[in-house]
Amino acid sequence: MNKDILLIAGGLVAGLVIWLFKELISGQIKATKAGEPFDAKKLVNGITSVVRSDLWGKSISQELSIRTWLIRLAIVGVILGLVYGYGFFKGQTGKPVHFDLRGKEATIKLNEHYLKIEKDGTAKVLDAKGNVLKIIRAKDIPELEKQLRPYGFIFEPVAVVGVGASAVNTDFEAGAGFRYLKYFKWYADICATNKGIYPIGVSYKITDNSAVGVSIGTGYKLGERGLFERIIAKYTVKF
Repeated sequence: MNKDILLIAGGLVAGLVIWLFKELISGQIKATKAGEPFDAKKLVNGITSVVRSDLWGKSISQELSIRTWLIRLAIVGVILGLVYGYGFFKGQTGKPVHFDLRGKEATIKLNEHYLKIEKDGTAKVLDAKGNVLKIIRAKDIPELEKQLRPYGFIFEPVAVVGVGASAVNTDFEAGAGFRYLKYFKWYADICATNKGIYPIGVSYKITDNSAVGVSIGTGYKLGERGLFERIIAKYTVKF
């Protein structure tokens, strides 16, 4: 039960953080195109105000901003994603594991018990008399269970390459970072390159090891040292 609560809590944090980062990055891109300064504080205040009980209690007939309703829908979407993801995860981890031995059988000694891999790839734990003690499922293998989680906290070091831009210059850059939150195929990440440091970033998984995304942060040169002064479109590879 405790693991389930942690999974759901981690998913809620991951979903909201990644959505918030996408909003921050989107706001920075729009402000850059319009040639106006980006006000991150105003955006965050607008987002956090939505969770106040007095706003949720207002009648739908009252005039509310489009952004307020979009934020509400996003929160509801995250919650629905949690419900779906939790059910899918529990279903996947409850399935028997299949080992690909190309139709062959194998028996492995496990102290006083035995691991028997059948021709169909399923695995069972047997006692010395051949009685089935347990069918091996995905949840019995911690690393496999971790890989099946649809959301939550992670730690995946990545190599980073991309094109960064600021008011000072636009240039190719490379570096490294790590992913720390996962929400289905979306990641929240932090990276540093030869041109800047990017504490706010999101990426979308395109293969088992790689993802594409955007980050905002600060550059090393004068004129780009503010928190939202540099942006990078990046490609990351897990290593």
